[in-house]
Amino acid sequence: MQKLILLLAMLVVIAGTGQEKPKLKTFTQKDFNAHQIGVNTYDLWDHLTFGSRDTIPFFVDTKDYKGIINYGLEFSAEDKRTVTYIEDYSIYFHELTIERCTFNPKDSIAEITGSFSGGWNIVEMDGASEKTEIFIGEIKDSLFKVTFRPGSFITTYKNHVRKDAIVLDSLPAFYFKKLIYRQGFGGNRKNFSIRCKVNEKSVFALARFSCYAEIYDLGKLFFGPAVSGKSRPKRAKDAPRFVRIIEKNVQVNNPKPEKPAPEYYQFTEKAEGYILMRQYAKAKETYAALAQKYPTLFARDIHNAIRVFILSRDMKSAFTWSEKLATKGVGLSYFKAKLFDGMRKNPQWKTFCVKYDSLSKLAISKQDEHLKVEVDALVREDQNDYGLENRKEPQILYETTARVTGKLAELLKREGFPTEERIGVFMKNDTTLVTSPDYNVIIRHAVQQKPEGLKELIGLLEKKYEAQEYDMKRSPNHRNFPSACFHIYKGNLYLDKSCGNNEQMVLRMTFMFNNPNGFIMDNGNFIVSEYNKESPEEWDKYYNEKFNLITKLTDEWEFYEK
Repeated sequence: MQKLILLLAMLVVIAGTGQEKPKLKTFTQKDFNAHQIGVNTYDLWDHLTFGSRDTIPFFVDTKDYKGIINYGLEFSAEDKRTVTYIEDYSIYFHELTIERCTFNPKDSIAEITGSFSGGWNIVEMDGASEKTEIFIGEIKDSLFKVTFRPGSFITTYKNHVRKDAIVLDSLPAFYFKKLIYRQGFGGNRKNFSIRCKVNEKSVFALARFSCYAEIYDLGKLFFGPAVSGKSRPKRAKDAPRFVRIIEKNVQVNNPKPEKPAPEYYQFTEKAEGYILMRQYAKAKETYAALAQKYPTLFARDIHNAIRVFILSRDMKSAFTWSEKLATKGVGLSYFKAKLFDGMRKNPQWKTFCVKYDSLSKLAISKQDEHLKVEVDALVREDQNDYGLENRKEPQILYETTARVTGKLAELLKREGFPTEERIGVFMKNDTTLVTSPDYNVIIRHAVQQKPEGLKELIGLLEKKYEAQEYDMKRSPNHRNFPSACFHIYKGNLYLDKSCGNNEQMVLRMTFMFNNPNGFIMDNGNFIVSEYNKESPEEWDKYYNEKFNLITKLTDEWEFYEK
């Protein structure tokens, strides 16, 4: 009887033990928020990034990534065609929502159910594969080596052609050294449910290429002391969906400080700003201050100042400033425009003409005819092969540019720079000032073709720029037109959707097409796309999809593109 009672007691104990339920810990979104790591810091870079052959996904802190071109890589083609490398890189925001989370302290099993939103839209990424991944495991801090492997183009780095892998930089990063869970989500799936065993070092990461990773320290969340968290503020509907890192090869988030332009251009930019607002009296004061500080001015600025004085009815100063053009050899034919009617009717006109003609002829007699002949010869040598009617093959064009670039550099070292005072101002029909001298084509081809002598030429031009002999800042030679944000197409002004708006430039470019007084403005970096009559749909579609229409500039766009 006692054995039976003992047996029944044991059964009761066993049955009672089997009915005990494990005590699960529950966690909310606020708990996860309190244990988030590296908010808006890390992007997932896997083996596809930069042609790397690594198979381990790295979570990389990209704020100091400079961009391929900015690391000093240069590209050229075997057949010497011009190669333009344009890089854009943005990081989108992801957002994780925890709907349910439990943790069993006895077996260390965690169950997490939730969803995610944000990231880039697959429609925006041609041919891209949409894939979000979840990682759980132990992580290790590391450095990610930004490695570039040359492809089909000739790659030059630090003046050497490279065919092997090039390590450009090392960025702070981490990777999962012990991965216990990994799951990918493709297509439109946005929900997930996870069940796995974790430990004190476990980390949770929701990641996707070109998106900020959501990273949480599960070890501290499940095994550490309780920490109160806060609700994450909801992102506004109109809030930016991404952060730009590299835009058109320019490092947006951490840009390299530009060397300030000479003070000369601070005056001219200020004066042109007043002209845009038709505040001619203030523009007049600015040009007067410019002349006091700089005795030698570029012809384009004298050209603008004369118009400002006329429009502000300061005829005395208009005559005085006009004589400045005479010192550059500009003839009296320049004053045939209707704007000068008031000057021609002024009693001072006859005396002015006599003095002006004398000054102009004296300036021409002092010009360096030998230097002018040499510069013209270089332009002809360039155009003999680049001319539209007899354009040569890319290899020949490259060789021509390399040869002419070297000759121009030697000419600058031997004779100095062909300033407006030394070879005169470029005019069209003796009445219209041309702001881009003919020799600019040589410099522009050198920048495009990147021959061996380019570095020496740029060094010489920069010295002439600092000496205020070469108007580099307003020259089209050094602007990166393939990456221009503003385009003019069929008389319309378009803005690349990947660029931020620039109201000042819109104002300048609109003014360019509504400028009855003939002011010369620095309109910045823009492209004029020619209309293709044979296949108009291609360009129409391109601008409709990739650009925002800003405004109609002109209805006479066919004439403008000639």
